[in-house]
Amino acid sequence: MMVYGIKNCSTVKKALTWFDSHQINYDFYDLKKDVLNVATLTAWFKKLPDHLTWDMLINKSGMTWRNLTDREKKLADKQETAIQLIIEKPTVMKRPLVAIDKKVVSLGFDESVFQQLFKK
Repeated sequence: MMVYGIKNCSTVKKALTWFDSHQINYDFYDLKKDVLNVATLTAWFKKLPDHLTWDMLINKSGMTWRNLTDREKKLADKQETAIQLIIEKPTVMKRPLVAIDKKVVSLGFDESVFQQLFKK
């Protein structure tokens, strides 16, 4: 299981604390240090769970979004260009994103969802 996020994000911290307290192993992918690639994002967009849509991967309430130019925000209008936006500005992605075998299983942190998905 891979958890994608940034270390100083409060929502990511909550998720990692939850995993640690439930002794659930994960690998952490720091979006500020590691570069996402087109292949990974394309795979995520193609294999989203039924309750998620590709545009939900863009966090339009976060600071990164607010600081984007109008041109950059326009990239979020289409799936193909949203991939480009996430590669250029990875912190615009909603966090944490949890993937298993390169398939998104969870987006954001909701303890009840984590209980259902990850409780041993």
